[in-house]
Amino acid sequence: MEHSLSPRLFELLFDELGMKAGYRAFRTRPEELEQRVQSVRVGELGGLSVTLPHKETIIPLLDELSPVAALMGAVNCVARDRQRVIGHNTDARGFELALERAGVKLAGARVLILGAGGAARAAAFSAVQAGARSVVIANRTLARAEGLAADLVASGLARADGGVSSFGPAGAVTRHSPSCLVSVLPLSASAMAMAQERADVVVNATSVGLDSSADPLPESFGLDRTRAVLDMVYRPLQTALLSRASALGIVAIDGVWMLLYQALEQLRIWTSRSVPADLVARLHSTLCEEAR
Repeated sequence: MEHSLSPRLFELLFDELGMKAGYRAFRTRPEELEQRVQSVRVGELGGLSVTLPHKETIIPLLDELSPVAALMGAVNCVARDRQRVIGHNTDARGFELALERAGVKLAGARVLILGAGGAARAAAFSAVQAGARSVVIANRTLARAEGLAADLVASGLARADGGVSSFGPAGAVTRHSPSCLVSVLPLSASAMAMAQERADVVVNATSVGLDSSADPLPESFGLDRTRAVLDMVYRPLQTALLSRASALGIVAIDGVWMLLYQALEQLRIWTSRSVPADLVARLHSTLCEEAR
């Protein structure tokens, strides 16, 4: 929470829109989660942003899930509709818009995702829904990557590819016979060498690089065939991974864009307000200055 730009983002947003509203960060223990939800239900709070470790455990406390949240099995936004409390997920939309703004298309792309947590889940589901050709999930704990891959296959949006590391029957076809192949790898230099030919878009959804000069990719991993890199870490703004991509002339997308777009989607859910493109650009510039 100490690293989060969200309170500052919403402060700037409310000020620009002339809204009399506030946004605060609350540390919430598991046993306090039900009370937070109840505060939304009775109108004490206008809504909630939900972070780890509560994105999945909050679900049984809600009355309903949006289609996207239900598909992903994770909630990062809570809103009230009369007396009902609805769970939403805006991470996937934020990921899509960050890439879209940079002119990067997921349709037909081979996507390499580093990490298998909540942020990686958003990227993976977004990629398969957009029609990615393949998704490779690389994680230090292989079992967690396998769990995410299995969820993608179970959703009917992807099928297992046994060509790298199998988490299920190779080439298993789901009810929709999807074309997107999903596979998993341990996040190690030897294993990652197998993914170099399958990485049009590289996404860092780990915390590696946060307040450090560490690179989540092994030094031996070549980015020569990669078209775009998105790093969800935004402190520092120019991470080692993004610096490496920029030096090769690859499209480099900082984590502030995804943070900003998912927050704007939350604002739309809570208030039905949209934000003009020029304001989005100004907010990004201001937040980038503060994230340096």
